Amino acid sequence: MSKKTDPFLEGRCEIGKIAAAHGVRGDMLLIPLTDFPERFVGMKTLDISLPGKPVKSWKVRRLEPYEGKNTFFLHLQGVDDRNAAEALKGASVTVPDDERVELEEDEYWLDDIIGLTVLDGTTGETLGRVSEIIQTGSNDVYVVKTPDGKEKPVPAVGDAIVSVDVEGGTMTVNIPEGLWD
Repeated sequence: MSKKTDPFLEGRCEIGKIAAAHGVRGDMLLIPLTDFPERFVGMKTLDISLPGKPVKSWKVRRLEPYEGKNTFFLHLQGVDDRNAAEALKGASVTVPDDERVELEEDEYWLDDIIGLTVLDGTTGETLGRVSEIIQTGSNDVYVVKTPDGKEKPVPAVGDAIVSVDVEGGTMTVNIPEGLWD
C-alpha cells in the first residue's frame, strides 16, 4: 500500500522502514529512506505505521548507526522480544510533511516528481507521466510512461529538464537527440 492509497499516511512523508528484527531482545534494523539519515540521530520518538494501520508514536530507547552499513539499530520502548520486533517488520517510519528537511531551489522530493505530466519543451506536446525514478548514483533517471504504455527514460540533468512545476503538476523536458528513437 503506497502513501497515495494509504489514508493513514496522508500528509506524511516516509523517512525509514523497519527491515528486520535483530536478535532476541526486541532490537530491529531501520533502513533510512531519506537523503538526510543524520536526522535520526537524537530522535526521542518515532511515528511508525504498518500498511493500512494508524500511525503510532513510539518512544526510542536506542537508535544508533550500524557502522559501515546504511542502517540503524533501533529499540523501541515496549518492544522487548523478537516476536514484538518481527510484528513491526515492514513498518514505515514517517514524519508530517511540514517536518521534511528544507530543500535548495531546484531540488524536489521524489514523491513530488512521480506522477507529473511530462511536456515536450519544443512542441508543448504531452509525452506521458513520470512513473518511476531510478537512482543511478551519478544522476537520477525519470521513467516516463507514454500514452501508448511504453516506458522511456529522461536523465535528470540540466540539459534535459527545462522546468518542474510541482504545483501545476508538470515537468517540461528536452529529450536528448536519439534517446527515444
